[in-house]
Amino acid sequence: MSSHNIVLGPLLGLEGEHANATIYSVCFLSENDVDAASLAYRIGKQHLRSEFTLISHLSRGKFWRAEITIPLAKLDQVCNYQILIEAQAASYALTRNALVAEWSFFCPAAKQRVQLAFASCNGFSSDKVRAQHPAPMDYLWQRMQQQQVAHMANADYAEVVDAPYAALIMGGDQIYADAIFNQKQPLYAWSQKPLKEQLSAPVSDTLRQRIDSFYLDTYLRSWTQSAALRYCLASIPSIMMWDDHDIIDGWGSQPYRLETSPTYQAMFDSAKKYFTLFQVRSVNNQALQQATAAPAHFGMTLRFRDYGLLVMDNRSQRTLHNIMGSGKADFIQGLAALQADWQAGQKLLVVSGVPFLYRHFSESDNNIRLSIQFDAYDDMADHWRFSTHYDEMCSILQRLLQFQASLQAHTPTKVFIISGDVHVAAGGSYREQPNTANPSNMGNIIQLISSGIVHPPPLSMEQSVIRLASSITQPDIDLGGGCILSATIRKDAAGNRFLFHRNYACMHEGSDHKVWVNWHYETITFANAGDLTTPAKTLASPTLAYQVLSLPY
Repeated sequence: MSSHNIVLGPLLGLEGEHANATIYSVCFLSENDVDAASLAYRIGKQHLRSEFTLISHLSRGKFWRAEITIPLAKLDQVCNYQILIEAQAASYALTRNALVAEWSFFCPAAKQRVQLAFASCNGFSSDKVRAQHPAPMDYLWQRMQQQQVAHMANADYAEVVDAPYAALIMGGDQIYADAIFNQKQPLYAWSQKPLKEQLSAPVSDTLRQRIDSFYLDTYLRSWTQSAALRYCLASIPSIMMWDDHDIIDGWGSQPYRLETSPTYQAMFDSAKKYFTLFQVRSVNNQALQQATAAPAHFGMTLRFRDYGLLVMDNRSQRTLHNIMGSGKADFIQGLAALQADWQAGQKLLVVSGVPFLYRHFSESDNNIRLSIQFDAYDDMADHWRFSTHYDEMCSILQRLLQFQASLQAHTPTKVFIISGDVHVAAGGSYREQPNTANPSNMGNIIQLISSGIVHPPPLSMEQSVIRLASSITQPDIDLGGGCILSATIRKDAAGNRFLFHRNYACMHEGSDHKVWVNWHYETITFANAGDLTTPAKTLASPTLAYQVLSLPY
């Protein structure tokens, strides 16, 4: 193969505004015989170049990183870029006869409101789930690509909803690593052992190498088989944070003795290695809260036009009794840093893989018996309202309310939490109830859920359970000091609280000063929708339907 082939990438990252400029990163995986690479980019009439830094030498190639610094400007800008190896443009094959060797992305004006996209759950939790859903795996990625191409061609947009996506936030499960226990996979033999042997089984160098190769191959397969996804990763600046399936299903919500066993630690080491490279774009990412060679967590704080973003890492240090670990202190510090230079009209966007507000997971015996058919204990323990996480949830909500209250007198500020994980779309809010100490300045935190862009919705029987559980009134949250929060999941015009379709979300502030959230979703009906034992027949794309649910906040 030619040295000019790109094995994986380009991966375009957004790292926020620094010193009156926006920092972007471009990373890619080359073949092993590449010794140097350059990034050539063009902004207007300016032709610029920077050199790639070799970050890691992997079994399947070399991983490189470079940065693009674009000074803030009064007008929108478009950046075109190429990767040069030995003065020739590197490329990947879109089809057998078509190579892609140049990419472009949108950089909004300094004072411009921006449109953000959000996606999660980019894969299937099992081969049975994959076989059960007849639509093309990347149907919604195709839609996102089509929209971005159309919007990039429309330079004279009047409303932000018609502007190109300025950033793509991916909130977790960018890959699904659950197949590591399948037959012919590295840990199948280990999974057949009794628990006592699993906990003590040593990890040989050969097995460790196989585990490492599994995670690398999973990224390569997941991120290169769709031309639309590959376009989006190279053409929409992204911010990514992992969730459990990027490691293994339920990571952090399983027994401590299992997760500290040699085999589970070997899995985590490899998952973290490739997450750091491919999703974080290396520890050189300027948005990281812990700017060290070996961060304990990967939480991020960044400013980008009319948003301040806090991206929570809720997996690196998660246990059954604590979600954030040292990330909580950095989260609080990130809030303070954003508040110190907060601008009128900005909105706070908190990214949490698992939603704070979802259907209520009551731990009464009846509800556990009802839910256990569909939700393993580790899935229930993933949720913020689970008993061992309740106090931590209250603490985070209290900090967000304090942030909002401190700004409210000078610049009313909207606070959003956006999440994935649960394979449905929804929106709701936490509202502070009036009290004598604070009769007028009540806080309001909005929860948005978009999941998943590839993973299908819950089966029809599970949908019934979710509807039943969500019909129960959400209990109030007492944060102490007279602060009571009421939780509500919003209904759409048809009275539905949840959208049971594959989806991704976009958000922007309109000219009416409302934040509009548009859920782009696939509408499809097919036989055997609730039966995993009967694979669905593959449908041709013309039979698919596509709609947008728009709600203001």
